[in-house]
Formats: sequence, structure tokens, C-alpha cells
Amino acid sequence: MPILIFWMRSIIKLFLLLSVSSAFSQSSRKPGPTTDADSIFIRSFELKREFRLLYGLQGNNLSIGSVRDGATRLNGDLYKNTGDYLGAGITYDWLDGDLSIALPGTTYLKEERSNLKQFKFGLSHTRRKLVFRWYYMESKGAVLSSSDNEYESAPSIHEVRLGMQATYIFNWSRYSYRASMYQSEYQMKTAGSFLLRLEPFYRDLGTKEGSVIPEAYDLTSRFDEKTGLEYVKAPGLLLLPGYGINVVIPNSRFFISPIVFAGFGFAHNTYDGNMGKESFTSVEYSVNFNLNAGYNGNRSYSKISFAWTAGYAALDPAYLTSSNVTMMFTYGFRFQQLKNIFKK
Repeated sequence: MPILIFWMRSIIKLFLLLSVSSAFSQSSRKPGPTTDADSIFIRSFELKREFRLLYGLQGNNLSIGSVRDGATRLNGDLYKNTGDYLGAGITYDWLDGDLSIALPGTTYLKEERSNLKQFKFGLSHTRRKLVFRWYYMESKGAVLSSSDNEYESAPSIHEVRLGMQATYIFNWSRYSYRASMYQSEYQMKTAGSFLLRLEPFYRDLGTKEGSVIPEAYDLTSRFDEKTGLEYVKAPGLLLLPGYGINVVIPNSRFFISPIVFAGFGFAHNTYDGNMGKESFTSVEYSVNFNLNAGYNGNRSYSKISFAWTAGYAALDPAYLTSSNVTMMFTYGFRFQQLKNIFKK
């Protein structure tokens, strides 16, 4: 039943946003040429500043397992940490910023466990060939489960993740990353590009209520020196090759823009357990898929975004996995430079 409600709400909100955008975005004026790209493929809007409102639904899973229990697995039960979130963003020239918070009382968990709080902030500087994005994400009151759903922690997990993504665009003259992610440009013809992302990050995952694993399952035979694990703090680095494409619907302002990244890296983990504080370096894997689709008009735009991310961190013999699905709805409108608004 929850998954049915999720998709019904998603479809209804998508049509509402597209209808509003179509009504207010009609204009016969075409986007103008760009000076640093192929104008047959990429055009710029006369109004280069934007304000947008965001509404999203999220399903998240944090899991811990042990290679001594068998083959590693990614727990796909996304209803461990769920809820709606609301946010806003702004684009001013080539700087993009977005902020969102979880809405209280929207989790699908039982009422006595509905204390999940989330905060997300992102800031991007988008150039023609390079994109830099800084992000900060924090979750409080999350649940950590076993990889096979044998047990769950108390809803007291605190997770912080921050980092920077540097993305290089190979086919930069014909493929617009701005049109794909922020709709601050217009893609005239379908084009794609290989991408390469370097992502340094820092992760802090733990609890103040003892071990993250319930006592009955926190066995030395399973987790060895990771028994009694209270937190894991890890700076790391990921290398993520990827590919993106902007698909243009002929004779319309509608677009479809998927992007996928997949790669690996390393993290230096510091943790505290029954054996005391220890540290070691481990392998990390990450996959990220993002799909934007909607309407990109001269004065306003609307879109629906679907994103799926998954990660794996080896803690030997334990391992951490994460999976996250979000459905986000965005409505944005363009405006002039602030100094021009107040001119007579």
C-alpha cells in the first residue's frame, strides 16, 4: 500500500506542475545564441536568474552486514527512513544553491519511531567544461538495519555527509549540463557526453546510545573487532566515470535528461568499539542515477526528478551499504538582475 500511495501522489503532482508551467511559460521568443558553445545545440535564456520551489519524497536504507554471514548484499528495503521534504533554490549567473528539510510527520514508520529529521544543502558553480558542487547532508533519528532485515537499530542513528564533486564534461560544446540539471540553458538538439567526476567526501555515522547493532546480534563471531561499534568517521575519495544525455522532444519545450555515474575509491575509517578506537583504510563503491524530465520555458520551468544512489563500504568483516530513492518536483521562474528590477 505505501508504494502505491507514493506513485499516485507522484503522478498527480507531476501533472499539476506541468500544467502550471505550461500556462505561464508560453512565449514565441526563442533562447539566444551562446558565445562559448555550439549554438545549434545550446542556447541561453535572456533571463539568467532563477528562483525555484522543491517538493520531494524520499526512501532511504542504511544497513550493516558481515561477510561471515555469507555473500554481501544491498538491502533494498527503502521504507526504513522515509518522508517528504520541502525546499527552495536559486540560480544567479552560474551559481546554483538549493536547501531542503524533511517535513515532520510524513514518515511511513510507526508513530513512536517518527523522529527522522533531515537537512540538505548544495551549492554549485557550473562552467562550460567543469562543474563544482559542494554539499552537506545530515540525518537524525535514522534506523540502521542488518543486510538481511534480521534486526534494526533504535531510531537514533546520526549521519553526516559532506563533500565536493568536480565533474568534467567531454562533449562540452554540444551537451549542456546546465540544461540537464538546472534548466538554466536550453538544449536545442539531442546530445550526450561522457563525464568524469572526482568526489572527496567525509562521512560520520554513529549513535550516542551504545552500539549501532542490537546486543543480541552484536557477536564477535560476526563482527570481530567491530563488535560494539558506536561510530564510523571516514574521509574518502571517489572516482566516478559517467554519461549524460539531453533528449529533446521535437517541436516542443519538453525534455528528458538521464545521467549515470558508477565507480570506486577509498576511505580512511576511524571507529570505536569494544576493542577501543581503531582506524584502517577500505574500499568504497558508489552508483548514482538521475533522471530529469519536464518543461523548460523562457520565463518558467517545471520538472520531475528521479534519483537512485547506492554505496558500499568494506569494514572487514563488516560492511556498510546505503541505498536512496528520491522523487522531486520543481517549479522555477526566471527574473532579471536585481539592479534592473528597481530601475525606473
